[in-house]
Amino acid sequence: MTANRIILIALWILSLVSISFFGGPLSYGFFAAVTLVPLISLLYTLIVLFRFKIYQDMNRVNVVAGTVSDFYITLQNEDFFPYSGVRIRFFSPFSSIGGIEEDTEYELLPHSGIRKKTSLVCRYRGEYEVGVKSIILEDYLRIFRITFTNREPFRLNVLPRIIRPDSLKTLGQTDISSVESRTDLRETDVTVRDHQNGDGIRRIHWKASAASGKLLVRNLTGEEKQGIGILMDSGRYSDDPSVYLPLENRLSEVTIALSSYFLDHNTPVRVFFLSSGYAEYSIREPGDFRQFYSDLSALSFRPENTPEKLMAHLLSDRNVYSLSRMILILHDPDEAAARAVDQFIRNRIHVTVYLVTDDTQRAGAEKTFPGDELFVIPTEADLKEVL
Repeated sequence: MTANRIILIALWILSLVSISFFGGPLSYGFFAAVTLVPLISLLYTLIVLFRFKIYQDMNRVNVVAGTVSDFYITLQNEDFFPYSGVRIRFFSPFSSIGGIEEDTEYELLPHSGIRKKTSLVCRYRGEYEVGVKSIILEDYLRIFRITFTNREPFRLNVLPRIIRPDSLKTLGQTDISSVESRTDLRETDVTVRDHQNGDGIRRIHWKASAASGKLLVRNLTGEEKQGIGILMDSGRYSDDPSVYLPLENRLSEVTIALSSYFLDHNTPVRVFFLSSGYAEYSIREPGDFRQFYSDLSALSFRPENTPEKLMAHLLSDRNVYSLSRMILILHDPDEAAARAVDQFIRNRIHVTVYLVTDDTQRAGAEKTFPGDELFVIPTEADLKEVL
């Protein structure tokens, strides 16, 4: 392209010299030709720019992160003159297109099109644009090149992957189904817990309260701690998709992986997070899991969904204190999260914290976070390996 422009400029200068020294119709005709040719090429390129059509479609409705889907791209010429020098560029790095090269140049004959079957792989859950991002057009003489953004980008809501780990190394030291309740050694088989708002005065265990220095209440029959609680951070920590997409994808994947593991091992699990409000899901059978997965896939992470707000909702839920284990899946735990963990531990609830981050410095600092167990989960690591 640069060489063609240099040649054109040289010819135009030569035509001016010819007019200046020789004149005549031949010199003026030569000047008019080298002046009109680039103008015609520019006009041609602009017409193609506004008339060019591109279509994208898929043969499926739902796309899951990490899976291959057929993706069709059609370049269409609906005019009576051919299009030359057509190239396309794709969205990246959140998705990739296979079966077609970006450097390929296409020429479209009048009233014809080129339809390509490609393979689309989306890396992360969430909603974002995939496929053709921009089109590059050149005229026949390679004088002008115009790059323009696709006017009708293809936008997808990508579902998170369902990863079913065979085992959980991070929880291997403790029986996940064990009943962990406080037992008063002075009275056989009498279990107690911290007093909560709404507990009747008749349930207060006065001897245990006097010994511990705080109000304790008797557990009713069937109130022994059991089941697993999973709390997921649903806050948005950046406006940059390259930051929040990998993070939100991994938070969702960890939550789904743990829920599916407990379901497969016949362990009741309850999942908590913030969406437009406080959401809670009790998962005991496959139907419960399908509903939970569907809602989590459509979840919009929000800046206002802070750990502090989530912990406030959680700690006000009396049923949480009947759980034997609480798993927190967080990215940026605050002081409220630390206080909540401390309260769970004081109520004999085993606490495990999964910190989803690629910041090694912050991950090291969070080792002081109160809790029985803390594990760092990178956004791009093999989840089966780190869990």
